[in-house]
Amino acid sequence: MKRLIALTLPIVMAAGGSGGGPLALSTVYANGEPAEAFVKQLRNVGYFDTAIVYLDRAKSIEGIDESFVRAIPLEKAQTYIEQALNTRSSDSRDEAFADAERTLQGFIESQSSHPRVSEARLQLGKLQMIRAAQLLAGTPSDDKVKQARTSYLEAAKTFDAIVADLREKLKEIRGQKIDADSDPDAAARRDQYRFEFLQSQLNAADALKLAAKTFDNPAEKDKQGLEDARDRLAELNKIYFKYPPGAIALVHLGEIHELLGDQGAALDHYLRMLEEPEVDVLRDAKFLAAAGVVRMKLASDPPKYQEAIDRTEAFANQIRPNEESTASVQEYRVALAKAYLAKAADDSLKKGEIGRAKSAGRDLLKAAKKIPGKHVEEVDAMLEEMGIEPTKAELPTAEPPKSFNDALETATTILEQAGEIESTIALLESQPQSDELEKQKADLNKQIEQAYQIGIQVLRGGLGMINSETDIESLNQARQILAYFLYQSKRHRETVVVGSFLAKSAPGTDVGLKGGLMALTSMQFLLGEVPEDENDGLLRQLESLGKYLAKTWPDDPNAAAAQGLQIRLLLSKDDFDGAQKLIDEMGAGNERAEFKRLLGQLFWNQSIVARTEENDPEKSTALVTRAKKNLQEGLGEIEGNLVEFEALQAALVLAKIYLIDDEHRQALGVLDHETYGPIERATKLEDPSESFLGELYGSELKALVGVMLASDDPGQYLDRMTSTMEKLRKAYEGPEAQTKLTQTYMRLATDLKEQLDTATPAKKQKLTTAFLEMLKRVRDATEDQATLRWVGQTLMSLGESAMAPGQTKASGQAAELMTQAIATFKTLDDQSNVTTAYLTAKAQRLSGEYKDALDTLQALLEKQPMMLEAQIEGAQAYESWAATLKPNTAYKAYRLALEGARKGKDGKNVIWGWAEISSKTSKNIRRSENFKEKFFQARYHVALCLYLMGKSGKRETDTKKAIKIIREAATLFPDLGGPESRGNYDALMKEAQRSVGEQPTGLP
Repeated sequence: MKRLIALTLPIVMAAGGSGGGPLALSTVYANGEPAEAFVKQLRNVGYFDTAIVYLDRAKSIEGIDESFVRAIPLEKAQTYIEQALNTRSSDSRDEAFADAERTLQGFIESQSSHPRVSEARLQLGKLQMIRAAQLLAGTPSDDKVKQARTSYLEAAKTFDAIVADLREKLKEIRGQKIDADSDPDAAARRDQYRFEFLQSQLNAADALKLAAKTFDNPAEKDKQGLEDARDRLAELNKIYFKYPPGAIALVHLGEIHELLGDQGAALDHYLRMLEEPEVDVLRDAKFLAAAGVVRMKLASDPPKYQEAIDRTEAFANQIRPNEESTASVQEYRVALAKAYLAKAADDSLKKGEIGRAKSAGRDLLKAAKKIPGKHVEEVDAMLEEMGIEPTKAELPTAEPPKSFNDALETATTILEQAGEIESTIALLESQPQSDELEKQKADLNKQIEQAYQIGIQVLRGGLGMINSETDIESLNQARQILAYFLYQSKRHRETVVVGSFLAKSAPGTDVGLKGGLMALTSMQFLLGEVPEDENDGLLRQLESLGKYLAKTWPDDPNAAAAQGLQIRLLLSKDDFDGAQKLIDEMGAGNERAEFKRLLGQLFWNQSIVARTEENDPEKSTALVTRAKKNLQEGLGEIEGNLVEFEALQAALVLAKIYLIDDEHRQALGVLDHETYGPIERATKLEDPSESFLGELYGSELKALVGVMLASDDPGQYLDRMTSTMEKLRKAYEGPEAQTKLTQTYMRLATDLKEQLDTATPAKKQKLTTAFLEMLKRVRDATEDQATLRWVGQTLMSLGESAMAPGQTKASGQAAELMTQAIATFKTLDDQSNVTTAYLTAKAQRLSGEYKDALDTLQALLEKQPMMLEAQIEGAQAYESWAATLKPNTAYKAYRLALEGARKGKDGKNVIWGWAEISSKTSKNIRRSENFKEKFFQARYHVALCLYLMGKSGKRETDTKKAIKIIREAATLFPDLGGPESRGNYDALMKEAQRSVGEQPTGLP
């Protein structure tokens, strides 16, 4: 079952405490919604399988940023890694790690030019190291040891690949003079490459060392691997000793020499590590080096324990709070303890000196024992040799109760005491924090845990003493306290049993409701622990109890949470109709409103799936209608002024639905709404995602354009349009900001042209004037490349709209707009940019600057020959140019439009011509609507060019070829691309028939 929804249920405890279940998470958003944020939410609450399902489907969901789609393998890999680290099953953990590794390798191999490939390689290498360490946990089998060794070696290869790649990149950068003040991005990129380059060298050598250590005798069975690692580390330290990885290489060199049996070299490297500067990044390595120094001194004959102590004991007093639990500190503590115990074993010393050494060693071992890890077993053995028995964790004990009433009295006292301790902890929380306070709080929490265990034992003993005279109310009170103790102790299966029984045995009472709610919440925790294919019984139990609570306590707000649980269960099963019915039956209030918003957004998401994956537009439209209704009601029923972020997201989705229906004023009304409008509230969000803000301001712009087009006074919206564009520009950050901004602007320019094309001449004139004023403001106020490119594109769109139907060369106001568009495009910094070149060429063609347009297109197509839109533009440029030439010259130009022109270095036409475009698109018409449309467009122009060639050259053979082309196309594809396209073919057929003296019958 896909767990799309988690939930939180309020628990009201007898002592006034509270508890809760997993945190609720927002729904899936698509069509421009924050997919990345949603996937992170799924991972945060442990819904890893759902995150993988969503990521698998994300490629086919419209509106998701291309940058996110291209990085889906990275997101999947991160999901697998977090799944592995959160699972208790070793088999499931190994499988998840393997999936993560396979996904990362696939990404690296298939997208070598992706900007995040370096990150992916580092992630892969670290994953391979983590996986190897996991395989070696506990007492691994021989097979797992071999797998770990292979994983370490694969990690070394991964890091080597990073080193090779970054070495070339750093060589390229070396000759550049980068000024961090004037070009901070380039400086940051250089520093990042350098860090990854050095760190990967260190990691590769470490992986080889760890691979060797998987053998019983590394020096004998993998001497070559150790020597390889040694040589790499020596070179790293020699060349890059001023950088942290180069310095840290010393401690690894010490360990390798130690493994190879060269104690002198090992000690030398450990001591050199200790002499490195006192900087935070080297502290971990220094603790490891200190431990190495002790080992080397104790390995001498006789052991030089005092030299070991004198050289390293100062580190014991320098351990910081954040270092207390690190593995390096425990290794150091154990090593130094051995030095003190070696000193204590020296009979030649005075008793006082021996006692102090023994005491120091014991304290170090006790400190190390508090931290879990592989060192604990050795520590216990050393303490046992000192006569200190290892402590065993045992549950607190209590005297058996004398009677049920005695047990209830003891449990009530424990409950009160726990409440007082919790109050003390709350008071400590309000004080300035310190190590001492943290210790006090830890001790108090331990007291509470012990108290709960005593309470559980006492109550179970007392409940075994009930008889026919036991008071029912007291009995239920005892069961409620027992359920509470079990719940707070995280003994969820036992809580389910006691709480469910209490709800059924005390219907309609407060204690019965509280017991049922505790059982429900414990079931939720268990769902997160039980494998999904084994939780059907638990789900049925949970659903049954939820229905019982809602039915038994219909007017209680706490029981209403059980109804909410049923709704979430239905939603998790994709039973939207069942969820709708229960939501509609709920009492009015914020909870019902939230569920309606949630359901509305799920309907919206399903509508996208129906349209993109199922190709069912009718179903998609019906789902959009249901989404719209639920979102309208869910937002309209909000009570109070406190609006959560999910309501702002819901409002954005509703606005997008209005925009789909061309209800621009309604969309703007939602975005500006005084209660839930996201435009005003977005400025107050702590950390809004880039995708949310981008979609928000993009939708606002689209709504404003629509409102302007419908307004008699479009100029009144100029200030807001300008302001929104600036907010949109600031919303996008990072390396792909320009791409995202450009995509948003291009969609907006297309929408503007489509809507202007349908406006009346008077309205078009008024709108053109208003948009011109706005574009001038924007152009004068910014140097942002994406914004300027949009200005140029919009000028061109306005010019196209001002041209008469069938007109191929702009004149009057349209020509002026085209001239301004070209000038704007030529101010852009990157003239080699594909989009810039294409837009410039199109504007030049529409201005009648045909040679300039073809020169621009030739330069573009020599680099991007498969850019279909540019190829079409080239053919159209020759065709439009031909219409302005004398007949003989026109014939040649039409032929170039048909057959292609401008030979490249390979001797082939750089500009294909209509015939080649028709041929190439014909192969894909069944796979893509875009190719289908382009095919019928190209085929029409093939016939048109032949007809015009026949007309200008007075050659009937060409005209008859045009008639044949049209007839063959109509035979193979009777609809010819739709009514409008078929009408064009029919009109051309009649013209061609007339010109050769045939009856103008047109298409059959």
